[in-house]
Amino acid sequence: MKLHFFKIFPKGNKKDISDKRARFEQRCSELTERLSDIRDRFDMAEDNDAIDALIYEENAVLCHLAQIYRQAKEEGLSLEHFERERRNL
Repeated sequence: MKLHFFKIFPKGNKKDISDKRARFEQRCSELTERLSDIRDRFDMAEDNDAIDALIYEENAVLCHLAQIYRQAKEEGLSLEHFERERRNL
């Protein structure tokens, strides 16, 4: 059995970890705002093609958010606020 201490004890100093967390939070915030905008436009859409496009766009944003959460988890970062918000999406 191979132990991976680098996952238990992240590399870099606290500033590096803080910077990474800030970048992840910024990306999550931007995507969450974009998702909200898509859903607002969905409520106003009347054309079937526009509705389809918004559905595809929403799915793309949700996939991107899932990727960011996976990357953060791999980096040993917790994005608790965004993870709670994600469950409510």
